[in-house]
Amino acid sequence: MLYGLKSVGSNYFEEGLNSLINAGEGLFPSNDLIGSELRITKEIYMVGDGKRGLSHPLDCCIYLVDCGGVFVLIDAGAGLNSELILENILNESIALEKVKYLLLTHAHSDHAGGVRYLQENLSVEVFAPIVEAELMAFGSDEELGLNMARGVIYPLNYNYIHSKADRVLVDGEEVQIGGKTLRLIQVPGHSPGSSCLLIREDNVLFSGDVVFHGGTIGLGNWPGCSLDEYRRNIGKLGNLGVRMLFPGHFLFTLRDGQKHIDTAIDNLKKPWVPPAWQHNHPHY
Repeated sequence: MLYGLKSVGSNYFEEGLNSLINAGEGLFPSNDLIGSELRITKEIYMVGDGKRGLSHPLDCCIYLVDCGGVFVLIDAGAGLNSELILENILNESIALEKVKYLLLTHAHSDHAGGVRYLQENLSVEVFAPIVEAELMAFGSDEELGLNMARGVIYPLNYNYIHSKADRVLVDGEEVQIGGKTLRLIQVPGHSPGSSCLLIREDNVLFSGDVVFHGGTIGLGNWPGCSLDEYRRNIGKLGNLGVRMLFPGHFLFTLRDGQKHIDTAIDNLKKPWVPPAWQHNHPHY
């Protein structure tokens, strides 16, 4: 069923994909889904994720995309034991010098705390969304939500390592990397400049913490998170025809990604607080 895919750290990865396949969402031919610990498709790898035991427990899902011999990382993790990310890349027989770009979805610690390490250990050019690039470089603990997250999500002694983007992207801006066109779609709500990255040619969306599998959203109670901004901006993700959806946490889906996005859009039109994170029910 999984074409040789093995579990990593725990059986979460395998169970997740099996659940998609059993639901009819992951039925891809054997030449599209590749069998190894980290490779999801012929061009997309997962090289970090704390939940799946791929890297430090605080890391988000970190993806690596082959753009035709030039590789792009999506997000950077929390900056703790980041060498595990490099080991995962090397274990897939990918030379580190081929990893040329790092694109960020937003500046929160689990996604951008590892930027500095990757800048120092890879020859990557870092692209970050407008607003989030400023937070990544100069954000205070309050602006980054760390004043509330320390001792709850992060250890009390966790320190955010600020870093500077080489290029700041605005909403709708596209970058051409190898044979891929990546478009930044800024959807404030989870954070002031939270963004998704769309690979236009493949209808693949890396949604960061904007929207998750099942249509839940990344709504929290920290500074910079806004339900009002979610309502204003979630419609930007409508009518994209997304096939594969790769969020910053939890499950991904290899088919009908737009269905999950449309669920989030619909939920945000209703009068109660929408389903968030792994709480797949409205708050009423």
